[in-house]
Amino acid sequence: MDRLTPQQAADTWFGYPEQKHHVHLSQALTILGETKRAYATQARALELSRSPSLMTRALISIDRASCLAHDGEPEEAARVAAQAFGELPAAYRTGLTRTRALALYRTIRTSPGAGQLRDVLDASAV
Repeated sequence: MDRLTPQQAADTWFGYPEQKHHVHLSQALTILGETKRAYATQARALELSRSPSLMTRALISIDRASCLAHDGEPEEAARVAAQAFGELPAAYRTGLTRTRALALYRTIRTSPGAGQLRDVLDASAV
């Protein structure tokens, strides 16, 4: 990010703003299991995201939940993901957000608390 010109870092269709960088980096670090770095980049992504950014905030929360599951806290992971996904308007509970929440559920489905995430996923499938 530090090497991008102002034009390259502009929040336009052609730019790559710092906020998007941290959102994408959050997902990459989460997938890699580098949870300590993922938590830090998730916090930065949230700082840079405008408050009405519902989908972005939900995706970051689901990434955080995935990190919690990776770190041995599946019950808290289910709670965080269920809250983030459940608070989304119906129009946002499809596609990428649903795919990520469902993937997390599949990894924790036998853990205590996983039912709350399953319930929110089931309710959105109606």
